[in-house]
Amino acid sequence: MELNDLYPAVLTIVLIGLVLGIGLYVMSEVREEIATEYTGSDTAVNITATSPANTTTLTDSTSDDYYLKSIDSVVYENGSSTTIPSSNYSFTSTGIITWADELVAVTDNRVNITTTYIYDVANSPEEAVNDSLEGLDDFASWIAVIVVVLAAAIVLGIVLRSFGQGRAA
Repeated sequence: MELNDLYPAVLTIVLIGLVLGIGLYVMSEVREEIATEYTGSDTAVNITATSPANTTTLTDSTSDDYYLKSIDSVVYENGSSTTIPSSNYSFTSTGIITWADELVAVTDNRVNITTTYIYDVANSPEEAVNDSLEGLDDFASWIAVIVVVLAAAIVLGIVLRSFGQGRAA
């Protein structure tokens, strides 16, 4: 390889990266659109606030490729039906809720949590799309290795060419 071979190689790697990036984004959006949404409930969750803030893992989060879209309501289970404002907690897409320090422990600090989430049902369209996403993600991690090997080949080609040229007598 020569130095002037670098431009097409770099252009090809950039093009592959763009196609992979756009493809992964589109496929993840498609998965969210075709996936069946489920409404789940976790009850009797202990939310005693301490410092640092407590976290709670939702029971449904063990489902295959679970993705928490929203928390619909968090209501005290003590019979008062008092709703806990969303400013008193945050959540991740993996189903972990972090309770704010401002959340005061009450006599009965158990709550009912209603959520909307998706997960992959066996042999479903969303499972097929998600499996494809995981495969492309695995391939994308190899791009760095390919770039390093390509750069090494170019440098090695330049070095070998410079040593291979004979000196003029």
